[in-house]
Amino acid sequence: MRIVQITDLHLLPDGEELMRLDVNGRLLRVLRHAREYNPDAYFLTGDFCATLPRQEIYHAMRQMLDGLGKPYYITPGNHDDRAMLRNAFYLEGHGQEPIRGLVRVQDKNFLFLDTSRGFIDGEQVEWLEMALRQFPAAEIVMHHPPIPMGVRFMDHAYPLRETDQLLRVLTYDGHPRRVFCGHYHSGRTVAYRNLHVHLCPPTSFFIDPVAPEFQQIDLPPAYLQLEWNDHGAFQAAPIYLP
Repeated sequence: MRIVQITDLHLLPDGEELMRLDVNGRLLRVLRHAREYNPDAYFLTGDFCATLPRQEIYHAMRQMLDGLGKPYYITPGNHDDRAMLRNAFYLEGHGQEPIRGLVRVQDKNFLFLDTSRGFIDGEQVEWLEMALRQFPAAEIVMHHPPIPMGVRFMDHAYPLRETDQLLRVLTYDGHPRRVFCGHYHSGRTVAYRNLHVHLCPPTSFFIDPVAPEFQQIDLPPAYLQLEWNDHGAFQAAPIYLP
């Protein structure tokens, strides 16, 4: 089974640039490249708009994703608006309720969580706890990483808040568990207790992981190829476009 994860698109109206980057063009390059991988599904993990959420950007993004011809699933980031996403993608729920749920791709279960407010509320934590009791082998998909990732500026300035109860639920049974996330504009994998947290590199701009303040670095657009084989082996390959 193959899944493509794409994150931190930071899209703008056509013709505009973000920090001298054509973020829309970078996403299109990633989508063209990812199609050649022939994934079973696409996971998009938030920050779809560059600054304030804009309804027209979500509709334009939907046109791009519909053209892939494969299922895709989204979770919002801190630059996103839940109601606007629901309107563009016909998602379940109402208004500003968290966008969360169970996704099944082939025989694997994925639990999508909504961290767009910078924390996971108690209702989502309760739902996650019940879902993991029913599907203990489920993988987790969310925008923010649940632990520090060693990206100095983001760990200090914009981490996920109020993580104690979330981490309790994710770790209490000791079951090996993967978390797929974005938000940090860098790519790496960090192990914490029973968790392996996979940080997807962005399609838009990159942040220097060792700088204490915000520092943009020049890297090409990127994404993650996730693959499970029939014998249970797993690999996560970050792909940086030439």
